[in-house]
Amino acid sequence: MDKVHINREWFLCTFLVNKRGGVYDKYYRAEGMVCSGSLVQCQTGPVRHWEKHFLNREKEFPEQYNYMEVISMRIQHNIMALNSSRQLGVNNSAVSKSLEKLSSGYRINRAGDDAAGLAISEKMRAQIKGLTAASDNSQDAISLVQTAEGGLQEVHSMLNRMQELATKSANGTYTDEVDRKALQDEVSALKDEINRISDGTDFNGIKLLDGSMGAGSAGKVVDLTGTASTAGKIVGNTKFTLSAPEGYTVEITAAAKGTANSATWVGDKLTITLNGDKTKTYTQEDIDNLIKNASGSPKDSGVKVELTVDKDFKFGDDGPEATGAAAVTLVSEAAKQASAVDNANGIKVTANKAGLNTKKLTISNNAANKVGGSIDGGGDFELNLVAGETYTANDINKMLSEAGIDLTVDFDGTQTGASLSIASAGNAAGAGEFILAGGTGLAEGGGLKLQIGDTNDSYNQLELGIADMHVSALGLTNVDISTREGAADAISKIKDAINQVSTSRGKLGAIQNRLEHTINNLGVTTENITAAESRIRDVDMAKEMMEFTKNSVLMQSAQAMLAQANQQPQSILQLLQ
Repeated sequence: MDKVHINREWFLCTFLVNKRGGVYDKYYRAEGMVCSGSLVQCQTGPVRHWEKHFLNREKEFPEQYNYMEVISMRIQHNIMALNSSRQLGVNNSAVSKSLEKLSSGYRINRAGDDAAGLAISEKMRAQIKGLTAASDNSQDAISLVQTAEGGLQEVHSMLNRMQELATKSANGTYTDEVDRKALQDEVSALKDEINRISDGTDFNGIKLLDGSMGAGSAGKVVDLTGTASTAGKIVGNTKFTLSAPEGYTVEITAAAKGTANSATWVGDKLTITLNGDKTKTYTQEDIDNLIKNASGSPKDSGVKVELTVDKDFKFGDDGPEATGAAAVTLVSEAAKQASAVDNANGIKVTANKAGLNTKKLTISNNAANKVGGSIDGGGDFELNLVAGETYTANDINKMLSEAGIDLTVDFDGTQTGASLSIASAGNAAGAGEFILAGGTGLAEGGGLKLQIGDTNDSYNQLELGIADMHVSALGLTNVDISTREGAADAISKIKDAINQVSTSRGKLGAIQNRLEHTINNLGVTTENITAAESRIRDVDMAKEMMEFTKNSVLMQSAQAMLAQANQQPQSILQLLQ
């Protein structure tokens, strides 16, 4: 600190006083007059007298004042004004932030407010949005299920009426020409209405009961059942041809490398099993040799199994071995399109191809855009599909129905692996064949995949499938109660159809109940995450009001002090007078 500047005629003095527990400024001026203040008083007189008086007064207050220093005057740099201005800026910024938080309701309005909190809360916000959308999806799914179930309810009602009519017609008190014909007319009308409901029931443009929403997952089982001629035939990627005496069942399974499978022919207590080394890869020629060298004591003959595969595969663990009482020959026909021939006497063929993860089973390589033909006695029926197209079970059934063939295709999602089964439902006479040919896929109905969670994980997705409700899919195409025998036969068929509809309605009810619980869970999760996000993002209004009040008072105080500090250099003008 500089000493006080003193003029012979007058003097101006400024003192900075530090008090215990705080600091404050006091300024005193003397111009040949009395200089008065709470700390010092000096009379006009020699400067030495004033200094002596000042020092004496300082000694009289040792407890209240630590020291008194004299500060010189400056005009280039007003330090007190700079300090007041800086404090004013700090307080003004704090007031501005408090106003922003109070007006928005958020503690974090930009990343600078809390970078980590912002990142966490934004992830929570995204999750909340996803959960809300998943809840909406589940609500929409419930609406879809209710729409489908409403259509099935009417189908149920009509089937019950058909059951009533069939039971009446089976009674011997009715005549064929009048009574049973009238009953059949009503049955025909009900069948038409069932088909109309199956085609017309939709939700947001999505057909629900026409078979396009057939349930299942990757690796479907396709069952071809119905009344064919003496033989049925289907062409596929896993190519094989077999024939066997009536009363036997033949099953052939082909698998990918690294697995152990067997080719098995099952007859009346007769089983033949081919086994190979699990660690070795067998070509077609190797399989042929295994069959040729198989040991056993066959009693029957005439059973032949021919297998053609388009890739290497393995059989068994225990090496070549044949057991049972019949011989089986496995012959390579790589240059041919082999096929499965279904004898009308109950032969069933199943072909499994491991690793098939797609939802379609390719039928053949060549295609022709032709659908037609008929089957009777010794005739053949050929169904050609368009290459590059995918056909659902409903598509195939429709083609068969239009061609007058009593053969249905259905999908069953209960098994894994892609299996193709052919079975005859009757004993038609003649030597005809049923052929599916073309370069297309025989596909499952598809179904809907519902997004019921906020992630793409499988557990947050629900597959919804609804069976085909057409008369043909229910097995009622040929129901005719115009005769007593036909009515008696229709009773069991209609009961089976009622059970199918009941099963579908039961599945839909289970899905609806599940979705309701899903919605409840999503609601609770959304509530809890929202509360967590609020604790991070939202402002505590009471606490922020206290901060705003404090900063507002400090800002006003800083403004007042800045005004005082800006006035201080004006006293220097007195030196010029």
